[in-house]
Amino acid sequence: MRRNAVGRYLSLARSLYLKKIPLIPRIFYNLSKIIFSCDIPYQADIHETVKFGHNGLGVVVHPKTSIGQNTIIMQHVTLGGNVGKFRIHEGKQFSYPIIGKNVYIGPGAQLIGAVFIGDNAQIGAGAIVKEDVPKNGLAVGVPAKTIKILSDDEILKDGLVTNGNK
Repeated sequence: MRRNAVGRYLSLARSLYLKKIPLIPRIFYNLSKIIFSCDIPYQADIHETVKFGHNGLGVVVHPKTSIGQNTIIMQHVTLGGNVGKFRIHEGKQFSYPIIGKNVYIGPGAQLIGAVFIGDNAQIGAGAIVKEDVPKNGLAVGVPAKTIKILSDDEILKDGLVTNGNK
């Protein structure tokens, strides 16, 4: 899956925001809401390699969320905060999802509050995640539970499960 239009919009808006250019990032943000039907703020720390399935259709991201490299986020995903329920991670207080590297988040999943998703984790479609998912964890259900720790052969590579086939 190559980088799509919403990802390019987001990267440009974020780079302008970090250069303290005030108005243009807001214009890109509003255009992306209209064109792509998503709410992905330029303030969110989203690595440039993150891919949004279906151009981020219906995706909502908390402005302080952090998303690691090579993560794939499918349509209608919510990464939302939970005001008043804080945790501490790496010396910082947070109340929103922190997503590791190479994570797959299935369609319609909701990650709510101060949750940490480890590297290589996979979140199933429609899951409601309110607890941490460990590195290589597979979380499914409502509420989501980690049902398995994936082996190296089961980790998604470029959006595809390898199942041991090299």
